Parts: sequence; C-alpha cells; structure tokens
Amino acid sequence: MSDAEETVEETSIPIEQNETRSMWPFLVAAGVIAAVILGIVIATLLSPVENNVTDRDRLSVAAGEFIKSRNDTGKFVPAVACKGFDENNSPLKIAGTSGKGITFDRIDDPVVDGDKATAQVTFSVDGAQSTSTWHFTKENSRWLVCGS
Repeated sequence: MSDAEETVEETSIPIEQNETRSMWPFLVAAGVIAAVILGIVIATLLSPVENNVTDRDRLSVAAGEFIKSRNDTGKFVPAVACKGFDENNSPLKIAGTSGKGITFDRIDDPVVDGDKATAQVTFSVDGAQSTSTWHFTKENSRWLVCGS
C-alpha cells in the first residue's frame, strides 16, 4: 500500500437496529399458500380427473390405439377391437394393405347410444387424409373399435 492510502482513515457508520420486525407478512403468505393447497385438494376430491374425461376423449383413445396397433405390428390386434371383429370390415382395410404408416388425425361427431357409438374418424396414410364412420362398442368400461 502506498503512504497516501495508509493515512486515510476509514470512518465507520453506526447502523441502528433497534426496530423489531414483524412475522405477520410471512404468516399471511404461509396462510395464503396453505389455503390454495387446501382448495386444490378439495377440488380434486370432489371432481376427480377420471370424471372429466368425455366419451369423445375415450373414443379418440380407442381409435388412436387401434391405428397405433396397426402401425406397430402391421397386423390385427384383438385387444383393441370388439369381440367378433371382422378384419375384412376393418375401417383401416384399404390403408392397411398399402404398407405405409397410418396416423390418427381427429375424431368428429361422436354419437353415443349406451354401449354403442359411432364417430367420424380422420386418419392419414402417407399424408393423404381419409375420413370414415367408425363403430365402437364399450366392453368392461373401455371403448373398442368394431366393424359395424
């Protein structure tokens, strides 16, 4: 250090810390967070997610699984179709013979009548869209694709 720096004396500034701080802001914030969490828990108990899924959503899942099974195996998978499903009446019969990948696009106009349903299913084969009426049957609380 140089002589000029040594001669400069540092003066300390006293800080008064006599004021007491309140815990109220912290307690209020913790209370708000607890109320929000409690509200979420109560809402979940009163309206479980499973009850918020519509038949349209379930039919979309059934159609998507049917198409995915065809893409994964290239063959008919009985687990995604109703009992007595006739592969000759498959909604993917024409697409399945092309050997190209099939993608599920959307489902429109679902009509549910008890354990039976129909919907307009749109899928693509190598970029070309096709829409047809698919039939579904509910077995063991799960929708499955049927021929008619």
